[in-house]
Amino acid sequence: MRRCIVVGCGGRGGYWTNRVLAGMKDQVEVVALVDIDEEALAKGAATHDLPESALFEDADEAMDAVEADFCLISTPPWIHEENVRSACEHNLPVLMEKPIADTLEASVRIKKMVDQAKLQCVIVQNYRYSPFMLAFRDAVRGGSVGRLSYVVARFAADYNPPKMWGKRFRHEMDHALLIEGSVHHFDMIRNVSGRDCEEIFGYGWIPAWADFEGNSNGLYVMKLTDDAFASYEGSCTTEGYENPWHHEYYRAECEEGAVVVGADNIVKILRVDGAEEVVEQPVGIPEQGEAIVLEFLEYLATGVPPQTAIEDNIKSVGMVFAAIRCDETGQPVNVNEMLAEAEERVEV
Repeated sequence: MRRCIVVGCGGRGGYWTNRVLAGMKDQVEVVALVDIDEEALAKGAATHDLPESALFEDADEAMDAVEADFCLISTPPWIHEENVRSACEHNLPVLMEKPIADTLEASVRIKKMVDQAKLQCVIVQNYRYSPFMLAFRDAVRGGSVGRLSYVVARFAADYNPPKMWGKRFRHEMDHALLIEGSVHHFDMIRNVSGRDCEEIFGYGWIPAWADFEGNSNGLYVMKLTDDAFASYEGSCTTEGYENPWHHEYYRAECEEGAVVVGADNIVKILRVDGAEEVVEQPVGIPEQGEAIVLEFLEYLATGVPPQTAIEDNIKSVGMVFAAIRCDETGQPVNVNEMLAEAEERVEV
């Protein structure tokens, strides 16, 4: 049984606290909750039968007061660095919601902190664990459609007024689409292709009618390793045909056909001879959050990094900050060079 401190138990943290960990009480004991929202604390306390003494507004205080084996961080991105620093000071491995942080510098500092502390750190990328994306990935990488040429990804949701993207902060932050949204889709491009992004170029913008202070829309093209490419369309202001969360559109163009999945979550292989094949999806697998926690627990037990350990995920979040740099400079950005320069420049 592993003991966990949940840092951020409202919003997305409520999913982890009151759904995922609530269903895993035979493997994980929640020993403390941290949040500034009293209602979120009360709900989590009821779920896990916690006393008042196990509820905190400050992560550092919780880690001082309660013995634990790891922490689960689900706070807004700009608080991640502070939370991870506390975890490192208390020798606590970290399971943390994406993105690593809201800036390139903070993301690199976080990676350096956990590396120096020799602590396990895994970033949540739950889309990798959905049945249809597991089927899509295996269809592309399994070889039955030959060599990959390029991947297309589309996310399009309607957050036009009076609608809102979950919490208000997403409408007020810089680069909301890229930091809060595209990090999922860029990671999925890497996941389904089995390749990393070498270079990215494109544009981000705010439509005149958008209720966003930072870029809510973007179009980007990417050069991947091993002679493959990708393109990405992201929109938070779509009216009409949507591909919102969990219903995104992906297409992989390959040597002997294409693999596609859209809003219906049906994965198909379209062969060059015109044949169409529906790809079977895995059944009886753990729910996404449970799968992530199970992989993390295995990491704690064996020391073998899972697929979204921070040393790998920095490549996905690096794509986000490379795209942001494109927005700012209008020039293509080499992701590896940008990350290497930041690693050399940024100190903990």
